[in-house]
Amino acid sequence: MRKNRVVRAAATALLGLGSLGAFAGTAHAEPIDYVKIELFELHCQQNSEGDHDEAYLKITDANGNAVKVWPGNGISYQTMGSGYVRSMEDGNGNAALILGREQARTLTLWDKDTFGGDDKLGATLVTGSEVGAETQWRTVEGSGGIYVIGYRVVDI
Repeated sequence: MRKNRVVRAAATALLGLGSLGAFAGTAHAEPIDYVKIELFELHCQQNSEGDHDEAYLKITDANGNAVKVWPGNGISYQTMGSGYVRSMEDGNGNAALILGREQARTLTLWDKDTFGGDDKLGATLVTGSEVGAETQWRTVEGSGGIYVIGYRVVDI
């Protein structure tokens, strides 16, 4: 019986040390270093339908949800035709554009359709490790459209 108490006491002490070690490890963990995607410009090389597209941009947030980030200010879409260039800076206030240096987000460009589902004009993956680089220009293609998205990743 005494032997069982000694074994239980030793096991409890070891579990306690393990918990203390785990707690100490989390206390010394490095905090997440956050960065922000700054949207710059959208260039239409070729629109996908008729004489123009009704373009808008979504980003996957930290929970995997698609969140509309551009255009901002309550506007549903921007008309885009071949050769059009639009500033995307009005979308930069969205919190979904913030991510950790070790994380990634997908930017997806859409064409709004009045009837039926919206058309995907293409997507690109942006990583937090791109921080500090010059403006990035990513070509996205889909549904016959060709667009170039300009963005940069900045430290916050």
